Amino acid sequence: KIFAGKHSVSGLLLYNQQEFNINLPTDFITSLPKRSQGFAGRATYSFNNKYLAEFNFGYNGSENFAENKRFGFFPSAAVGYVLSNESFFEPLSKTISYLKFRGSWGLVGNDQILLSDGTPARFTYLSDVALTGQAYTTGLSQDYTRSGPVYNRFANPNITWEIAEKINIGMDLTMLKDLNLTVDMFKENRKNIFLTRQVIPDFFGTTGTTVYSNLGKVLNKGIDASLDYTRTFGKDFTMTLKSTFTFARNKVIANDEPAFTKYKNLSLIGHPVNSLLGYDAQRLFIDQAEISKSPLQQIGGFVQAGDIKYRDVTNGIDGLNMVNSDDRIRMGYPTVPEIVYGFGPSFKFKKLDFSFFFQGIARTSFFLSGFHPFGTSDQRNVLSFVDNNHWSPENPNIYAAYPRLSKLDNANNTANSSYWLRDGSFLKLRNVEIGYTYKFARIYASGLNVLTFSKFKEWDPEQGGGNGLSYPTQRVFNIGLQMGFK
Repeated sequence: KIFAGKHSVSGLLLYNQQEFNINLPTDFITSLPKRSQGFAGRATYSFNNKYLAEFNFGYNGSENFAENKRFGFFPSAAVGYVLSNESFFEPLSKTISYLKFRGSWGLVGNDQILLSDGTPARFTYLSDVALTGQAYTTGLSQDYTRSGPVYNRFANPNITWEIAEKINIGMDLTMLKDLNLTVDMFKENRKNIFLTRQVIPDFFGTTGTTVYSNLGKVLNKGIDASLDYTRTFGKDFTMTLKSTFTFARNKVIANDEPAFTKYKNLSLIGHPVNSLLGYDAQRLFIDQAEISKSPLQQIGGFVQAGDIKYRDVTNGIDGLNMVNSDDRIRMGYPTVPEIVYGFGPSFKFKKLDFSFFFQGIARTSFFLSGFHPFGTSDQRNVLSFVDNNHWSPENPNIYAAYPRLSKLDNANNTANSSYWLRDGSFLKLRNVEIGYTYKFARIYASGLNVLTFSKFKEWDPEQGGGNGLSYPTQRVFNIGLQMGFK
């Protein structure tokens, strides 16, 4: 409703209830209908298109939680101020035609717990028991076998909604009627994150049994911006520029880790969710004399000259002069890029048009793995950088790109470490197209994934780490004709 010419209000109240049935269930759980129920509401207010306010709420129920934990209340509120609509802003209106500031706060709930295969778990507050899950054989001749029940998942009636508190401050700006800029700064505090318990001692009888709990906390914050500019020069030439930029960084605040652990270098707390854990490689061993003087490396294999030398990170903690799995540290950037950006123009001059778009990511890392040239049943070709620059008696370079070659797996040299850490950032010419229109027909040529710029040269960095044998992104070129009729 609009009243007094300046006040505008609106409201909504919604009740929702859904039931979804699978007609061909594969087991008892999938035969049960999926049901959801809840309320949602919204109220908005605007004064003279200058002062804006909005309130939303959701009250939702989930089958994944016990009766007293089933429903969650998730409110949100937002305000906006259109500064350009103020009368005192009139002298600037020819330069800045639109300027709006806004802010919002809200809670968002998540009830989905994913299994190891990526499918959502159901009724996670209940136990899951396999009645014939474990067999035991006894008797004088060891021929008497009986099966008994085992727990696949323990019950947890206290498990409840995962909640994210979201805060956003933004600005919308239009200058000279051609330039549009949108900037948002955001912060998210996520708590009660669903985790599978990892630190329950085995003697509690939980080996092989899943225990879910609301234990995780993650802080995420960053900035998101977009810019576009459209300008017509005369009647024949039009130019459009578009760009986007996102920076997001997260940090684990709480995790299922023992508070008493002395190896803080292994902790995920204080690091990004997708951070990498590996050994700190210094270089390659010079000779046996250096190996004898260095900390004992108990990673695997027989250490020789030309093998990777690692730093004993915990020597001052445990007093042991050795390198093992306790000496791993967080390194590099997370596997999920912290920066994603894109930019590109499009031009049209009379009947000719041309456009291209670049896309890039930055602040991301990965480990090389699975490419090592050894093994009897899994024979591999040798990558060129290994062939060109590996340690050997003829090339005893302790900074070679690859350590000494071996016929069999040498775990000391293939473990995740800074030796195999690579920068995963790249910039791609994602799209380019040129066309010509004549009457009702347009002929064009286009390319997809035309060029890639990256420090990493072994394979397409968009494929990530590993051995580069996953299906690569395709480079595609097209020539086409478009026709339209009236």
